[in-house]
Amino acid sequence: MLKSGYGNNLWSVGNGEYTIKARYQWLQGSMAKVDWYPLVWNRFNVPKQSFITWLCVRQRLLTKDRLQAFGVPNDGLCELCKVCDETHLHLFYQYPFSSSCWQLLKDWLGVQLPGQDIINWCVKWRCKSLLKKNIVFAAVVAVLYSIWQCRNLCRLELWVKAPRVVI
Repeated sequence: MLKSGYGNNLWSVGNGEYTIKARYQWLQGSMAKVDWYPLVWNRFNVPKQSFITWLCVRQRLLTKDRLQAFGVPNDGLCELCKVCDETHLHLFYQYPFSSSCWQLLKDWLGVQLPGQDIINWCVKWRCKSLLKKNIVFAAVVAVLYSIWQCRNLCRLELWVKAPRVVI
């Protein structure tokens, strides 16, 4: 790939000077900016939590509704409640376990998180203190990760942590 960007002893982009950064950017191409980037890739986040949140924000986690869409047979029911269909919205926001986790986080941090669209709230939230904003973002990411982890524990080991333990 690098060979295609080099000809006549010059690089086809930039000032012709070779730098690792310039070549890496050239290989990546143009990328669309996303407004949730500061939430997901916050330097206060644990990397595995950022990765799960990135999948969550893009609604790419393998919830049962997505598995069914891929043709994977399953009962479709939420692993935690065994009553409602397991969708992204149900698992992370509508299920009472998740709602309790978010309420406990609101109480602990002293912020007014919305009931369902927490990602969008984070994107639009204005805070005078960058430190506070980064801490709130890291906490939101940790809760999203923990809800997904609890779902998986329930699926594999048939038990669920209490929301207060998650928080």
